[in-house]
Amino acid sequence: MNVLVRLAAIAVAGVALYYAGVVNALVIQHPSRLGAAIVVLAVGASLALVVVALWRTSEPVNERVPSSTARVMRIAWLLISVMALVSLAWVYGVPRQRGVDWTPFHNDAIALNECAARALLAGQDPYSTVDLLDCYEKRSLGADRTTPVKRGAFSEVAIYPSDDELDRVWSRVTSGREARPAEFVSRPSYPALSFVLIAPWVALGWDTNVLYLLCLVAAAALVLIRAQPSLRPWLGTALLGSTSLVAFTIGGSADLLYALPLTAAWLWRERRVGAVCFGIACATKQLAWFFAPFYLLQVATASGRRGALRHFALIALVFGLANAPFVLADAGTWVAGVLTPVAEPLFPRGAGLVFLSTNGVVPLFPGAVYLLFEAAAAALALWVAWRERERSPELGAMLAVVPLFFAQRSLFSYFFLVPLFAFAGVTRLHVLLDPAAARAAGALTLFARKIG
Repeated sequence: MNVLVRLAAIAVAGVALYYAGVVNALVIQHPSRLGAAIVVLAVGASLALVVVALWRTSEPVNERVPSSTARVMRIAWLLISVMALVSLAWVYGVPRQRGVDWTPFHNDAIALNECAARALLAGQDPYSTVDLLDCYEKRSLGADRTTPVKRGAFSEVAIYPSDDELDRVWSRVTSGREARPAEFVSRPSYPALSFVLIAPWVALGWDTNVLYLLCLVAAAALVLIRAQPSLRPWLGTALLGSTSLVAFTIGGSADLLYALPLTAAWLWRERRVGAVCFGIACATKQLAWFFAPFYLLQVATASGRRGALRHFALIALVFGLANAPFVLADAGTWVAGVLTPVAEPLFPRGAGLVFLSTNGVVPLFPGAVYLLFEAAAAALALWVAWRERERSPELGAMLAVVPLFFAQRSLFSYFFLVPLFAFAGVTRLHVLLDPAAARAAGALTLFARKIG
């Protein structure tokens, strides 16, 4: 497959994810069966398109594109170029974002991570001392920025608490000053680097959302640096054209803190620095753990079992060093925090298969059924990765997130970064691209005169 076709497929998937995310946000506020179906189909189709883009990347690159395909390519690249301008518009609107969302704390991950960083700067153990109510009171936040738990007053709620139910319980816990309200996730729920890495930024009093955007810029820069110079004009356009990356980072996401080292790890997985970066990613957010078997499989394929064991040891060492102080301080609270996503009875939520159930398209299954779906998808993904380990070495960058599509918690934030990881895979291809051949193939770029 022509590398420009691969780039176009990934970027179009990023466009589809952008619109899926917009509709997802609307449906959460105004439930709609049709809207839910559109979101699930769009996310599923985007993942499938990225699988196609990363399929058999070790095969010889076909530089020629049939004339019929070139017409489709030109339309696709025109769409990508237009959406690249949309991404730039999102960046341009960053200084005015407060007019739309009055607070920089778009969700509890951003808020609690900052409170955890401040506790760390004060010499405290964030897992033990962060108080949800105190954290939110100082930032004038309410129940709409929390993660509710199916417990206490919410124990009989089937799908998700309504805004009125959230506000009523929030009013009760704030008036009673409950230190650990049963109905809400109330402690840091990520590994230690999620707040350790942002602590210097927080100490300077800067908005962490800017840091997360800079992490995206850095990750994109690494992808471009790793690419062959002749590919960079089209890769840069494709990165910008994958509007989901920019829009939902600016919209409020701390995920770039783990995505940056994860991207670096995938790009340079043959080197030990790749293992160090992967360890940093794993010590920042649990989502990176899903990539571990695919990463180690490719290391083993390229460097043998001993190479994979060395990388695993480095990953474990980095993770252990980052979290050891907090485990030693209070192992119980650290375990409770890090295992929150699986240990707490969280409500079904997301943009994956469960979104059909939470909007009445199909019945809501017991949690064990979704766990079975997720396990089956994980087993299938690992089997495909194993069979294709030599012919499709970059496929793991995408297969890692497939099980999450079937999980009971399949938040949209799990998927919007898929194009970034896929581009990291395509970037590793050794391609000398002729600009004339690219134009003949129908590819367009915003950067041809500046890059290359």
